[in-house]
Amino acid sequence: MKPSRFASALVLVLAACAALWFFWPRSSAPPALIEGLSDDGLRGAPCPARSLYEQDARRKQGVRPPAQLGERLRGKFPLGADASALATELAAENFERFVPCPNDESVFGARWLSPNWGHGDAYVYWRTDDNNRLIFLDGHVSRTN
Repeated sequence: MKPSRFASALVLVLAACAALWFFWPRSSAPPALIEGLSDDGLRGAPCPARSLYEQDARRKQGVRPPAQLGERLRGKFPLGADASALATELAAENFERFVPCPNDESVFGARWLSPNWGHGDAYVYWRTDDNNRLIFLDGHVSRTN
């Protein structure tokens, strides 16, 4: 007896669903560096203003309280520390390097983009002196893109 077309189609759909479930990326926990931090809101990189309009908008925005991730980073990597230790830690926590300021090559950046909506994205920015010592370090967690 021949199987019906409906039964064959059902088997194919079930096999496709099983393959999707098997290969679907698993939800990963956020890096330990950002564990327990709340959303700091959308903050930009410490780049110089690109126009007078942007400079005026920043002035109107005023001073914001320090971001929690920035405080945690400065506690772990104080200014004057070797930047290689920071870069190693960020790489171990699956942060990827990126260029945050197209108009300032002295700013380095790393980001961790959450694979799911349950965790915020994390951004870290730093500058170094000629001896690769940290002279600026900040970061934030943001749930908005």
